[in-house]
Amino acid sequence: MTQKWGVISPEGLPLGATGAMSRPLGSLEGKTIAEVYNNHFRGELMFQTYRRLFQERYRGIKIIPFDQFPIVYVGGDAASQKKIAKEIAALAKERGCDAIITGNGG
Repeated sequence: MTQKWGVISPEGLPLGATGAMSRPLGSLEGKTIAEVYNNHFRGELMFQTYRRLFQERYRGIKIIPFDQFPIVYVGGDAASQKKIAKEIAALAKERGCDAIITGNGG
């Protein structure tokens, strides 16, 4: 008996399978960073901590808090998630963001 089983890796898709990747930022100094929260693991506290640490380390960094963007809930259907991701990307671009911190555990 020869059965074939498909397995999904917990590591996610291979690099490149998800599409084009953005180039890494050389530094966060003077950059605008957006926060996008998935409503998991005390994000209110964690994002506050991230802000403080980033501002201590990177001169001129501007952070747009997660409450300025839609919350992305874990789960749901792929079409809804894609729609929300596009909305967030458009808002981030409109606000001049150079990068986005997404999620928060979960």
